[in-house]
Amino acid sequence: MSRNSTSNQRLLNDFDISVHDDDESSTILEATKTNNTDTIELGISSRSAYSRTSRVLYIDPYEKWDRSFKLNNQIVLITGGSQGLGKSFATKYFKDAINTTVIISSRSEKKLTTASLDIASKARRSVDPSKINLAKMTNPIDLSIPSASNRLFYIPCDLSNYNNVQSMFDTLQLHNLLPTQVIACAGGSTPKLFKDLTPTELELGVKTNYLTVLYLAHTVARLLDHCHLILFASSTTFFPFIGYSQYAPMKVSVKALASILRQELPHFRISCVYPGNFKSEGFDNEELTKPSITKIIEGPSAPISSDECRDKILKWLKLGYDDITTDLIGWILMSLDLGLNKHSTSSPLWVLQFLFGVTANLIVVPIYMLFCNIQITKWFKKQHENRMDQLS
Repeated sequence: MSRNSTSNQRLLNDFDISVHDDDESSTILEATKTNNTDTIELGISSRSAYSRTSRVLYIDPYEKWDRSFKLNNQIVLITGGSQGLGKSFATKYFKDAINTTVIISSRSEKKLTTASLDIASKARRSVDPSKINLAKMTNPIDLSIPSASNRLFYIPCDLSNYNNVQSMFDTLQLHNLLPTQVIACAGGSTPKLFKDLTPTELELGVKTNYLTVLYLAHTVARLLDHCHLILFASSTTFFPFIGYSQYAPMKVSVKALASILRQELPHFRISCVYPGNFKSEGFDNEELTKPSITKIIEGPSAPISSDECRDKILKWLKLGYDDITTDLIGWILMSLDLGLNKHSTSSPLWVLQFLFGVTANLIVVPIYMLFCNIQITKWFKKQHENRMDQLS
């Protein structure tokens, strides 16, 4: 019997269970504890994936489990795993981890196939392309076979569609591959002035940078007892500025979601990463549309490699930190934006962050923001002059 089923059976032994329909969308399971008069209600969805995976979703939030971060002996699901940072994480797990199964997901099956072969090549291993697409496997895979193909898989999925996310987890459950770690790397930015963005670009920003995280986290929270959920925001979360209206508000939402999930899911480990600039396909595309004023405000920060960014994140996760930046400017910006929901010990050097943040917010920030506003005003004035010259 699995750990999950054992936990659920323990619950069933302690409670007299009765089930009644609440509405068309859900079933309420009412449990009355046998040794006192306490009554609790536990919701079990009866729709879509959950009609096939119905189980008691009550768990003891104080049950001890190992929250430490490990590469070995995991089932890791990496969204946005076909390129950039997600692909770098997948390569690290597949190459260095022992007894860990890696599952990458993104919308493009072609990119996933190419990425899987590249990941295997970097690890100096071979995989059978016909045996790594979980979505095309109708029979459960045999995990007892110690082959490389049984450690690397992919699932094409549009994560901005809730039903697609549910279907993906149906597939994972069919193959006994429900994740112990989820790394939510999917996302991307189209830096432009707000009025220059198209409706399609605005919608894409919401879908790729928030809905992909929201739907994934919601499905994981409903289906799993324990999981390490690693969300990716951005250093622009702490300082949203001109040019990032399609991107930064969504990353602020991811930060808020992480804070709430830490309160609602005490049986999970919730980490939130705020990376600065790193070299990737997405970064190169951003540079094509980024306004010059955005580059001025950002300053001359050279992007680090995806592998270096990944290694910094892994380092802090292994040390037990859950609010993680990847460069000095990100750490400084976090210091200025600690807030009520910031866990005082979940970021490196948090005491120094607090002291620096208090001082800088009183003295440095007002002067810096005045400087930024002057730069932006001058830039818009220059743009207006250029347009007038073109008309004359």
